[in-house]
Amino acid sequence: MQIAEQIRPKEMGDLFDQNERLRIPSYQRRYSWEEEHFTDLWDDLNDIVPDGSHFFGTVVFMSETHVAQGMNEIDIVDGQQRITTISILLCAIRDYLQENHSEKEIEQRVETIEENLWIVDRDGKRQGMRLVLGNLDQDSYENLVKSYNDEIDNEKIVSAYEYFRGKLDTECSSLQEVKNLHDGILDQLIYVSITAKGHSEAYQLFETMNNRGLSLSPIDLMKNYLLMKASNRKNTDEERVEDLWGDIIKNIESISAIHNSGTTFFRQYCMSSSLLGINEKITESKLYEPTFTDTIDETDNIESLLEDIRKKSGIFQRLLQQKIERFSESENSEINRLLRDAEIVSITPFTFLLRAFSESDDVDVLKGIIQKSNALLIRRQICDRNTGPHDTIFNHLAQNAFKHDDPLQYMDDYLESEGRFPADEQFIRHFTREDFPRTDRTKYILSKIEESHLGHGGKEVVESRYQVHIEHILPERHGKNLIKLWLDPFDITEDEHDEFKKKIGNLTLLEEDPNIRASNRSLEKKQEYYTEDETDFKMTHKLQDHTKWGISEIETRSEKLAQAAVDVWSL
Repeated sequence: MQIAEQIRPKEMGDLFDQNERLRIPSYQRRYSWEEEHFTDLWDDLNDIVPDGSHFFGTVVFMSETHVAQGMNEIDIVDGQQRITTISILLCAIRDYLQENHSEKEIEQRVETIEENLWIVDRDGKRQGMRLVLGNLDQDSYENLVKSYNDEIDNEKIVSAYEYFRGKLDTECSSLQEVKNLHDGILDQLIYVSITAKGHSEAYQLFETMNNRGLSLSPIDLMKNYLLMKASNRKNTDEERVEDLWGDIIKNIESISAIHNSGTTFFRQYCMSSSLLGINEKITESKLYEPTFTDTIDETDNIESLLEDIRKKSGIFQRLLQQKIERFSESENSEINRLLRDAEIVSITPFTFLLRAFSESDDVDVLKGIIQKSNALLIRRQICDRNTGPHDTIFNHLAQNAFKHDDPLQYMDDYLESEGRFPADEQFIRHFTREDFPRTDRTKYILSKIEESHLGHGGKEVVESRYQVHIEHILPERHGKNLIKLWLDPFDITEDEHDEFKKKIGNLTLLEEDPNIRASNRSLEKKQEYYTEDETDFKMTHKLQDHTKWGISEIETRSEKLAQAAVDVWSL
């Protein structure tokens, strides 16, 4: 296939004025543009000079047989985010015109926009929407096109629409400016259209474009390679492959706000899968090639492989969303609380957790694996251990622990060998010296010590009904009050303040209101908010008895908390 023969430079108006329905297949990513992308598009449109143009990029389509009469349907295999955004902007322009100008002034313009959004026959009857999004986005997009704005559930689509409406309200002072904007979209946005016939040709296009500098994500490359291979295998149902891939993407994109879930899931699937049996760290650079390409080439049954990936993507989704529901109510609650802890600590052990929740229904084994994984990573993080081996550690455990009768014992033996699990003395030493920032991990560490050593009753600090804050006993911020109420009375130098203000011994937990009121007050005033009437945290109650809070008090409390931490994060 000669790529040059496929290239057609076009104006955007051509795309919105032809007898073709644009379809975003279910296996494509959901609409995901953020404000930075909207801003770039808006600025580009407003920077176009009257006789100029703006290159909108390359759009890759996939089409089967083209018919002269009737409505053709073509798939957008690259460019769906841009085209969807332009369609949302057209809706915003239409609604702005209808709300701010008389019907007579805008009748023809609104009719033109409707023709951009709908395919109409020669009698002016609507034959269907011009753009059809994937299953998860379509209902909201259709409601937007139909002006049912109160029924739009998709936050990304709402965000795009509201951004453009805001810009139209604040930056377009006349009807002519809005008309010019619409004309600019249709006449001055120039794109290169490339049309492939079938997945095999589309894959070759993507490979060539990628090799020539178009940056494609590993997930895009994997999808195209998969569909190309499926189209070339006689015993493979291509539609079934598309549906399975679509289900996988739907599962992992439902948690995309939490993590870069696509590449994270596929890396962890490959490293945990019993089907693949990979015994090495898979980096993002190796995910597509050779890992995924070799896997597809070597499998006898692409559909069976995808069914396994789909199943594991569902487990991965439930793990990251802490929605395990396979046990009793109390057991599910405890498992999900531990998973919430694990996510705060690191995403890395989810390689092992994915395998564990695929292999075992033993609650004690699963709880033990999560707790031991958290203990390992907290110790290694505090002791400044290199994070490079973490993927290798959890890959090894995923591939080997369940080959033994007692996975927890195997885990203990493996972690305790070759110094993988930092010793108590080293952990205590580093724990007392560590600077702890205002993060969920610091809240987690303080809360686990509170729960385990002070009989707090298991409050889930990060997601409790309280807005829990990290309280610096010796105030963190500089100022006259700091010197007058703290440094001078307790013989603390400014250098010592900078060194010790973030040590664990100077930190405690307070609910939002008493923390705000305590602020930079004196020790005596702060202690009024450390009482049982103000806070539920027992570690904070213990601070009421101090008449002095200097460096020695911080060091002493750091040592005590470090001794408690050794017990909390142990095997």
